[in-house]
Amino acid sequence: MKKYAQIQDIVSRLTDHKTFRTFFTLYLMAESEEERERLNNRFWKDAEVLSPAEQQLLRAELTRCFLRLPGMTADLMERVVAPVV
Repeated sequence: MKKYAQIQDIVSRLTDHKTFRTFFTLYLMAESEEERERLNNRFWKDAEVLSPAEQQLLRAELTRCFLRLPGMTADLMERVVAPVV
């Protein structure tokens, strides 16, 4: 159960976009690299039917997610290396 809570915490801090929340949750819960690749391929195949404007918004949100990763990584590193009191 701890894995589910951790993934939910990560995803909720990463984005408020419901499509990406679903995608990232499924991606992080995937059992294999092949499953992750299928999810990724399906996601972008589904995105192809969106209008160019909607695709641009999707890509912009993905960029925002990636820009949040360094701060999240630094926070995680602090928690991992911080002495337990």
